[in-house]
Amino acid sequence: MLNPYEILGVSQTATLDEIKKAYRQLAKKNHPDLNPGNKKAEEKFKEISHANDLIGTAEARAKFDSGEINEKQYQEQSRRQSNSGPRSERYAENFGNQFGGENFFEDLFGRNRNQQAPKAARDTNYKMNISFQESIIGSEKVITLPNGKNLQIKIPAGINSGTKLRFKAQGIQGPDEHGHGDALIEIQVDSLEGWIRTGLDIEMELGISFIEGILGADIAVETMYGSVMLKIPAGVSTGSKLRIKGKGVKIGHEVGNQIVKLKVVLPKIITPELSAAIANLKVTFDYNPRGES
Repeated sequence: MLNPYEILGVSQTATLDEIKKAYRQLAKKNHPDLNPGNKKAEEKFKEISHANDLIGTAEARAKFDSGEINEKQYQEQSRRQSNSGPRSERYAENFGNQFGGENFFEDLFGRNRNQQAPKAARDTNYKMNISFQESIIGSEKVITLPNGKNLQIKIPAGINSGTKLRFKAQGIQGPDEHGHGDALIEIQVDSLEGWIRTGLDIEMELGISFIEGILGADIAVETMYGSVMLKIPAGVSTGSKLRIKGKGVKIGHEVGNQIVKLKVVLPKIITPELSAAIANLKVTFDYNPRGES
């Protein structure tokens, strides 16, 4: 039978604390869970455990030193223990009993052996629809998170559809209160009929009468910032474009414009009087729009 003192690297006069310390260090180094697939380490671990069984307690050591226990008796005892459960569980149970339960495993694996590593806190994704106007001039909104908390959201002017706003530590909390993820809010901009955005400029369509197109006019025009007066010059046609300076997207020191695209609209009902008036004008002012540059 091998000498357990030699296996553990201690003298025969070593104290029990010195034996436990030596066993603990060797067990950490050769434990099967830390050396998966390493047969040599596994055999070494068995040998270390064998030695510790023989001299690791005062009672066992006294029996070994007095010759009361021999190899045959020990092997029979080990055989019975080997049938009591899976190998890794036997090792774990042996360690726990000898070294104060879970504390040994906290040192050996860096955490309780029955506890998984804490899962990371997760980001939470949301979608929010805003109006076309809100995307141009900015806005402030309040949303309620699943946990019941209200979140104040400042939507910056000029935001584009698909942009994600991040709010720190407002996402899902990790297990065991290991922090929070972030809340990510993806902005979806609703379309507005008759309005489009191109870079910092906003383009809209404005209907005018054929009379306003001929004579010109001053017309109230809606912008994202309120109504303004726009001078329509005489002689404009459908497709003519006018600019309202500074009424586009404003981001920092950059400011876009509002482009007004004119559309000449005829009256829905042509009265006999209107037909007669136009017929009289045609005699004097008729022209060919398809032949003039």
